[in-house]
Amino acid sequence: MAHINEFTIKLYSFGYSFGVSQDMDLLYSIRHLPMTNVENYQRYDGRHKRIQNELLSMPEYENMIKSIMDQLMNFVSNRTSASISVAVGCEEGQHRSVAVIERLAELLSVTYHVEVNHRDLQRTRYDKKKQRERITKRDTKYNRYDEDY
Repeated sequence: MAHINEFTIKLYSFGYSFGVSQDMDLLYSIRHLPMTNVENYQRYDGRHKRIQNELLSMPEYENMIKSIMDQLMNFVSNRTSASISVAVGCEEGQHRSVAVIERLAELLSVTYHVEVNHRDLQRTRYDKKKQRERITKRDTKYNRYDEDY
């Protein structure tokens, strides 16, 4: 096993609407966790302190981060390579997953070398419009399927 200070943990946030991250050692979905109540939250992303304070103070997030940390430490202790890739996804990859990854990076960087990548943070309005169109087509397809049976 690599020495702790030489071990690299690569953290990725992403939005399931834009596809699942590939080639990850550990993958977590937090789509079931509640959204923020911050007014005009769309103007901010999960790196903003207002969003982080709101989300990370909820017990659901505290429990999820603790669970991820526990699983990650077990995984790291049994790992023979010098790095591990961990992805956390929410619906659009803008708020929840970004805030969780930022918190994990803060906790892990004390002991490990940490790399952070927010895959979908820079998505444009056009990308989001195309995403909504894909979701609508998908839902229409599945609704039609349900009606046939």
